[in-house]
Formats: sequence, structure tokens, C-alpha cells
Amino acid sequence: MSQVEPPRIAALLAQAATSITAARTTHDMVEAIVAAAPDAVPGFDHASVTIRGKDGQNETYAASSNVVEKLDLIQYDCGEGPCLDALVDGGTVISDHMRHEHRWPSFVPRALEAGVTAQMGIGLHEVDSAGGAVLNLCSTTGDGIGPESRDLAQLFALYAATALGGRHNEEHLTTALSSRKVIGQAVGILMERYRINESNAFDYLVRVSSTANIKLRDVAAEVVTQSDTRYTTDPPH
Repeated sequence: MSQVEPPRIAALLAQAATSITAARTTHDMVEAIVAAAPDAVPGFDHASVTIRGKDGQNETYAASSNVVEKLDLIQYDCGEGPCLDALVDGGTVISDHMRHEHRWPSFVPRALEAGVTAQMGIGLHEVDSAGGAVLNLCSTTGDGIGPESRDLAQLFALYAATALGGRHNEEHLTTALSSRKVIGQAVGILMERYRINESNAFDYLVRVSSTANIKLRDVAAEVVTQSDTRYTTDPPH
């Protein structure tokens, strides 16, 4: 595999970082990560992100091509492969030369049939998934993974995980601030409507939320936006 000059590496990573951070949502960011990875990490042609949900099922959250999406499905079907091993231990699992690989006897023949020559699975610790998440990188044109590509892949995955962690926290913060705002508005409406203090108004929202098994924010939003006073027929006490 040909060497890539450091300035070119920096430019590739900078370009990838720009497209990733420009994403507006977590889903868009993951899509940007798998789209940028093959260009940012020389030696790889395809990328995907696998997540494992609370039910233990594996799912390809985003994929740069049908090739890698098919490769993911093969692993899920076989119950083995670098992606699944990386999900288990959260680290990096590398198959430099797939044709010489012996760790996954069910997966390897099908991967070779799909044209895969090398593959990496790298754990993404910051992705909000109960069972973990992995960045999958595979090659269908090269002949092995050199040390440079390994290092760049891990650097790229570290940046991707950090960006996803930041976006996840940002979205949670935005949701929390939005919830505080609507709850505050609902409390104010109840205070004015029934001439009660702030504590009693908030306690009323909590009681309705618990009795109706509805999120507190949704109860507050109903008070703010609905005119039929479904939750405020009787004055709160």
C-alpha cells in the first residue's frame, strides 16, 4: 500500500472533521462519519456503524455502501466477525489479510466471496447504545492493512466517538432546557389561573403526570398549548 504524506493526511482528516461537525443531528453525524471514513483513512473502501440495542439485536445504523451493509448482515447471520468481537470487548479488532484469517470460520468464506480483503472493527465508546457501537472499515481493493492505515483508522474513530459524545450531550442539554422552559410556562399559567403559589402549581403537574402516566414535560405542554383545560378542570390544591 502506498504511503500518504503527512500534509495530505492532515488535509483528509480536516476535511472529514468539517463534514462531521456540520451535521445537525446525531443521525446526520453518523451518516457523515461513514461517508468520510473511506476518504479520510487510506486503504479502506467502505465504512459502517453498527449498534447493539437493549434487546441485544445488532443493527447497521449507517453505511457508506451496499457492500459494507451486506458484510454487516453476514456477520450478524454468522454470529461472528471483527465487528461483533469489537462490540464485545469495546476495543479494536483487525483482520489484515482476510484470506489468511482463521478466527471466524463461518464468516470468512462469505466475506471473501463478497470481495473483502481486510477489515477493522473499532469500538465507539461515546455512542449512546445500550450494547455498544462499532465503526466498521473494510477494504475490497487493497491487499492488507498497513500500520499507517491502522493508526489513522483509530485516530479517525477516536475523533468520531468524541464528536458523537459531544453531540449526544448537546442534544440532551437542549432537550432538558426545552423541558424546563415549557414546565416553567405551565407553572406560570396555573399560578395565574388559580391564584396559587409556584410550589402548588408544580406539585399539581407532578400529580397529573404520575396519575396519567404521562411525562411531566408532556403534561406541561398540554397546559400551555391546549385550550380545553383537559388537565385543569378542577383547581389544583
